[in-house]
Amino acid sequence: MFSPTNDFATFVEHWSQLYDFNSNWESNYYKHIKIDKPFTHNDIMELFEWQSQAGLGKIRSAAIKDKIYPHLDYINDMKFEESLDLDVFNEKFKDVAAVSRTFVLHLIKPEVYPLYDQNVHIAYNFIHGIEMDLYDYPTKNETRLKFYFKKLVPFISANKGNIPMKKIDEALNTFGQLIKRNPKLKI
Repeated sequence: MFSPTNDFATFVEHWSQLYDFNSNWESNYYKHIKIDKPFTHNDIMELFEWQSQAGLGKIRSAAIKDKIYPHLDYINDMKFEESLDLDVFNEKFKDVAAVSRTFVLHLIKPEVYPLYDQNVHIAYNFIHGIEMDLYDYPTKNETRLKFYFKKLVPFISANKGNIPMKKIDEALNTFGQLIKRNPKLKI
């Protein structure tokens, strides 16, 4: 469906159509991501529930309250700014795990910063012909953040055009899930 010589828009159109829109959690994204309104604590919690596609449990909920909620004013301020200083952002959220940190970045600028998880990582590597054991998904925050900022964000920025980021996220997530379930797959 996609190779460096093929059309990214075609890849996104095809794979985003296979995304599971019937998930019990999908409505949380659209209900709370509103670009024109500040986030509330409830918005943040329900968006994290959407991200995990499940209840968060006491430990993860407590971490969000301890590490994300204190920066809600900053998150809302940056949401309405033209640009975002990544050094300041990363300093404020230095104690937040990479996937949660990049998720907060996506919440602030959902058309600029993609979602990132194991499925997206697998999809990126497959698209780029990078051999990867499914257990090679980086576990260290620094490695995940380096991948996100040095590889994933530039790749998507270079290919995005007018495609909505949510559609790109849906395509990469769906494609990564397929590869994860069928690691020997050749497309």
